[in-house]
Amino acid sequence: MLKRILSAISVAALSLAIMGGCSPKEPTPGSTDTTSASGGGESSVYSMEGKVSIGFPVAEEAELQPVLEAFRKQYPNIEVVEVPFEGSTGGAFNAFLSQHAASNDMPDMMWCDWNDFAPEVAGGLVMALNDLMKDDEEAEYVPSGMTDPYTYNGKLYALPCQLNAMGITINLDLLDELNLDKPSYDWTIDEFTDLLKKAISNDTVGAATLEDLDQVYSAQEDGYFYPAYDYVNQKFDFTNKWVPAMNRLAELRAVPGLEAWSMRYPKNDDGTTSMDSDYVKKFGETGKDDNHYTFKNGMALMATNATYNDNWMRNECKINWDYWPYPRLDENTPVKTPIHVDCAYLTKTCAQPEAAFQLLKWLTYGVEGNLQRLDIFAARGDADVVEGDTKLLKTWFIPCTQHPDVVAKFDENPHLTEGFKALYKSTENSIRGDINKILSGYSNIFTDEVNKLITDVREGRANAADVAPQIDEKVNAALQEQLKSFNDKVAANG
Repeated sequence: MLKRILSAISVAALSLAIMGGCSPKEPTPGSTDTTSASGGGESSVYSMEGKVSIGFPVAEEAELQPVLEAFRKQYPNIEVVEVPFEGSTGGAFNAFLSQHAASNDMPDMMWCDWNDFAPEVAGGLVMALNDLMKDDEEAEYVPSGMTDPYTYNGKLYALPCQLNAMGITINLDLLDELNLDKPSYDWTIDEFTDLLKKAISNDTVGAATLEDLDQVYSAQEDGYFYPAYDYVNQKFDFTNKWVPAMNRLAELRAVPGLEAWSMRYPKNDDGTTSMDSDYVKKFGETGKDDNHYTFKNGMALMATNATYNDNWMRNECKINWDYWPYPRLDENTPVKTPIHVDCAYLTKTCAQPEAAFQLLKWLTYGVEGNLQRLDIFAARGDADVVEGDTKLLKTWFIPCTQHPDVVAKFDENPHLTEGFKALYKSTENSIRGDINKILSGYSNIFTDEVNKLITDVREGRANAADVAPQIDEKVNAALQEQLKSFNDKVAANG
């Protein structure tokens, strides 16, 4: 948990203590300190005064507005100034911050950054949070897997504000049709494999796709993100971690009729599925280039999936389905759930960090902020859309805290299935599945050459054991160069 991480980091204590969000009349469970961060007295932290500007992408305005309004009601003396900006991909956040840093008018905080985050740290644009979070009891409930990625050289620079979880989706209708029992949410890889094989018939397959399975199981050991990245020692280990995981996936794909995805190979030169493929022979031409077609239309029992696909899955699936966490390696190991994260952080020029931190906490791990945000999302209708748009409003979000009150509130959401709730709970043991956002110079490490080596193995044109040493040599050499460049920039801009 985060408290253990922060206690292990040597930081200079601020003279002002930052208090957890709690009311003197109705204290938030888990928070014990109701004094003001301005020092002394017994006034509520909600009486804190200040002014905070927050930058965020225009596309997320409909999601953020009601949450900011709830904060304003709880903190009436903190003025929140909104700074929406266009763009979201291709380094838009870094470009926005760099432009405003040059004119000395960066917002105090940034929300929902889903671009590469390391450049912001290297550029000296972000404020470390260690002192602000020191001794905050609510921080104990944030899994370390959600904060480790944002810790550079012993300093924590960002917090998850929105996350998606990766897991397995199961076709409940086909499960009943085949008279198969639902697996438990803490199932093992052997149970998973057995269920896949039992779903093979003349017109069904075990899985539509097992995409990412090799990468997920290359990061099951503590201290790893996927693919095969030892973030503690800052080294990739494809040879020892990815090879056995890839071999497991290859064995599954070798079972006739187990996975629709592999039945499409070898493909045509243009990347489309051949009319002579095993896939077309079994299912016909329709949907031959849609990885999830067989699942959405009831011909596959499972598919690897993620909650970021939830909107189109709900709209396109013609079956009853639900989420499951990835299976455990065995009965003695925990479920490890990959997550994709958008982060929030304070900028280096934040004028009033104590007030800004209250907003940051509200939008990330704070108990009261999460409880109110969960109520806001649960109150929406399943078909509510952004005004003047066809984009569905989200009726759920996955909190980055495992505080029991937040877990209980999440369970009350009428839009969520039992499987979705189990997937959220499994994020207590989370691993990052999007290290491109947090590892400095990712695109210079995973070059086209490296990606081709990996793809050749995944698509059956090469053997994992033969290729892995080459991958390790290339990515680790590039990684060390990128880390040196990153650390030099951090030192220069610190």
